[in-house]
Amino acid sequence: MKKIKKGLLFLISILFGIGIFVYVGNVIGWNFILKSFEIFLDKEGCFIIILSFFISFLGGLRWREIVKDEGASNKNVSLFDYFKFYTAGFSIVYLFPIIIFGSEFFRATLLEQKGKMGWDKALASVIIERIIEWTVNILVILLGTLYFFYKVAMPENSILVVFIISIVLTLALLIFVYFYVFRKKSFVKSMLFRINKENYKESLAIKTEKIVFEYFNIRNFCLWKGYALSILKDFAMLLRVWLIILFLGTSLDFVTSFSVLGFSFLSTIIPIPATLGTQELIQAFAFESLNIDLGVSSAFAMILRAGEVVVALTGFVLFFKAGYSFFKSKILSK
Repeated sequence: MKKIKKGLLFLISILFGIGIFVYVGNVIGWNFILKSFEIFLDKEGCFIIILSFFISFLGGLRWREIVKDEGASNKNVSLFDYFKFYTAGFSIVYLFPIIIFGSEFFRATLLEQKGKMGWDKALASVIIERIIEWTVNILVILLGTLYFFYKVAMPENSILVVFIISIVLTLALLIFVYFYVFRKKSFVKSMLFRINKENYKESLAIKTEKIVFEYFNIRNFCLWKGYALSILKDFAMLLRVWLIILFLGTSLDFVTSFSVLGFSFLSTIIPIPATLGTQELIQAFAFESLNIDLGVSSAFAMILRAGEVVVALTGFVLFFKAGYSFFKSKILSK
């Protein structure tokens, strides 16, 4: 019976993997996927792809430190495991952004299984990691765009409205989150109370929220370490932006490159796979305002996306492998 289950699971996983791969190829474009690898045949391209994987490594390192700071036992999970899980999660959020919290639940599931820790701690770690990451990212968007509008150029009214709405909504969401985590005001309890659920004291949601509240304490040194690692990760992304522009034969100072990075983050707010179209549209405004040829803008967006696609496709393989191993262990154990 186990052999039948194993064979059936393998067949289903193969078909599922082929289906997702075809979907990714159709969305991104098969020609672009091939070009993504061709772009990195020279030494400059190899350096960009190494830097892209290093950025993913920093994300895994930050996540590991958060788990350690929670006091959770993670002896069974190596730093390389965190890197693999983080990269696999990145493939979900990058290629399938419409699946809200899909990356977070996937990573938490793998961590809970591999680390033999509570589901509440595993889930809390990815929630904390996402809050910290987007706190720093939003600051980059805000500071970068404000500097650009003040020092370089203001966009047309229609584009300015889109910028303002996107930034205000994202900033409002961040303020809303911090309003609850620093005041320790339970959002989950209020929601459960409204639906008249009385026995919620020991629920998973309450336990997870409590861990998040305990972590977000301004006196908690570990919290500031998480912010520091996020800043380091964003600095590596800034370096990547600056180098791509430099390799394209154009020179920008670091501060202006910071604005370009902010625009790049802004393009990820809209849930479109691989930021197709949005990256080009936003960067076209930035490069045109800087009196840089739009061909450089297109090339920049393509190389930046190519680096991320290579990482995402690697993450997709890791996602498929980890997902298969997880379901295999669950099904065959029955």
